[in-house]
Amino acid sequence: MALFRKEQRRYDSACAVIDNSLKIDSRISVARVDLYYKKGKGSLEKINNDLDKLRLNSRSKPSIFKDQIGYIIKIEKGGSDNYHSHALFIFKGHKVRKHKYRVEQIGRYWQEVITKGDSIYHNCNTKEYDKNCLGVIERSNVDDVGVLKENVLGYLCKDEQSIKNNDGSDKKIKEFRCSAVAKKKK
Repeated sequence: MALFRKEQRRYDSACAVIDNSLKIDSRISVARVDLYYKKGKGSLEKINNDLDKLRLNSRSKPSIFKDQIGYIIKIEKGGSDNYHSHALFIFKGHKVRKHKYRVEQIGRYWQEVITKGDSIYHNCNTKEYDKNCLGVIERSNVDDVGVLKENVLGYLCKDEQSIKNNDGSDKKIKEFRCSAVAKKKK
């Protein structure tokens, strides 16, 4: 997979999140959710602020984010200023087995609490995405780990639909963010 420099940096960072997560737990649960706004409700600043809220609120929402060990989030811009995000949350697979339900929890939290009804979400941990190795993945299954990296991370790290902060503001918008994974507890 030939990547441009920015895409390669993103991809390397995202792979490090997966690799570090697999060092923490030999089984990870990968939950992917796409986060959108209803027509006319979103903006670049709003999605940036809302994603910061989602990430920061995860510390105080253990019913959803307990056992999370990593995340990867990318903001994109579709047609007619339609800002959206692709988010991957990684949980300890020995603790979180119901990955589809966990995506639903994250999506509802985004929709109801973070954006107060201004958004919608799509659960990517469904049958239509089976080839992307979402859900529970064993460290020893190098094929599934490879498919996750190639298909899912490759898609998240692409430069197509990248945002450009060309609205005249000086505000820094971080279009790609990923976690620094916590060290394994002894």
